Amino acid sequence: MARISIPSLESSLPGIPQSVLAVSMETKYQCQQCHQVLRKPVQAQCGHRFCVHCLKLLTSSGPKPCEACRQEEIYEEPQSILNSNEAFPDNAAGREIASLPAKCISEGCSWTGCIKEYEAQHEGKCEYERVPCETCQVLILRSEKERHNERECEARTLNCKYCKVSFNFKEIKAHDEICQKFPMQCKDCGKKKIPREKFLDHSKSCAKSKTACPFSEVGCKVVVDVADAVTHNEGLVFIVFSVVVLQVRALENIVCVLNREVERSSLTLEAFSRQHRLDQDKIENLSNKVRQLERTLTMRDLQLAETDQTLRELQFCTFDGVFVWKIADFSRRRQDAVAGRTPAMFSPAFYSSKYGYKMCLRLYLNGDGTGRGTHLSLFFVVMRGKCDALLKWPFSQKVTLMLLDQNNREHIIDAFRPDVTSTSFQRPISEMNIASGCPLFCPLAKLAGKSSYLRDDTIFIKAIVDLTGL
Repeated sequence: MARISIPSLESSLPGIPQSVLAVSMETKYQCQQCHQVLRKPVQAQCGHRFCVHCLKLLTSSGPKPCEACRQEEIYEEPQSILNSNEAFPDNAAGREIASLPAKCISEGCSWTGCIKEYEAQHEGKCEYERVPCETCQVLILRSEKERHNERECEARTLNCKYCKVSFNFKEIKAHDEICQKFPMQCKDCGKKKIPREKFLDHSKSCAKSKTACPFSEVGCKVVVDVADAVTHNEGLVFIVFSVVVLQVRALENIVCVLNREVERSSLTLEAFSRQHRLDQDKIENLSNKVRQLERTLTMRDLQLAETDQTLRELQFCTFDGVFVWKIADFSRRRQDAVAGRTPAMFSPAFYSSKYGYKMCLRLYLNGDGTGRGTHLSLFFVVMRGKCDALLKWPFSQKVTLMLLDQNNREHIIDAFRPDVTSTSFQRPISEMNIASGCPLFCPLAKLAGKSSYLRDDTIFIKAIVDLTGL
């Protein structure tokens, strides 16, 4: 049998509903895909029938296996593979189906005929068929579709008969409230058909409209017609003017009283200002006196401090070149030196004569330099004195240093003559020169145990300056 191209039989509709048949449907007239009455039937290689629309849809993505063959357990390749290019129109089945008796399934329709007549004359044209409205989707009779679209559809589009603007039927009330051409009626004069866009101007000029008295803020509560407003206002102008004049006079009296009060306040303020300036001058004078007294007290404090220092020096001071230095609380001072809190201590000053060289001793209780940790280190220091300009420089007198044996048996003695080239013995330019002396003056071991040099936690150091040649 010659193959006929499927596209020549193409239909956009699936099978005819089974309920259209006026008799029971035989299985051979049923589409294997949509299970309705075959519309433009085609037969596949396997022998099963399909609507041309259903077969095209089923094989749109390529050949597919026939499910009917599988259900009937007769599946066999390649015959059971559905392919639109291999199918052919089943004209015999088509003629049989076309002659089957048919009826309209729409309620109220009495049409009867055959399937051929149903497809050609009645399908899609029955006035009793309910179809969805394209706009609101409500099901309506086909015969009432035009009336529904014009009068009943909730989603229909209308044109305003006043401004010609298009809008949805549901928005008709909202549009009427904003339409500038919508006719309105004046409640005062009764005039009708006034466009909304001109209604405000009409209200302002309407002779029958009511307006409040412009003097309502000062007590007039009368509401008059616009036409009578001028007469009413003229009558009130004189009254209002009289009231204003009285109020102005009252305000003038108040202003006069306030001016007198301001003058009195100004005089009082000026008097307070003068007194304030006088008080400020007094405060400034007192502040100056306080500052002068503070400076005087500061000078007195400095003088007292100098006097106190001089007295302390004179308490231990000697003027014959011989000086004995008593060092009490030796153990604590030694611990401070070992800990580094007070590594060195200075003796009070002593002099070679009343107007001679000023000197002192410097002692390291834990040693210094080569004697650190093993010896007492004792140094001689030349200090700046008040009469240095009258003395011979550099200092060249022999110096003897002694740690006294408190049993008066064997003193530890060290003596030296100054190196006249050393800066330690030049005329001092600062408070004191660099110390010079004996870093290995006395071994610390001699102060251990029951030492005759250390009694009652006290030692005595003696310095003798040779005064020969002075």
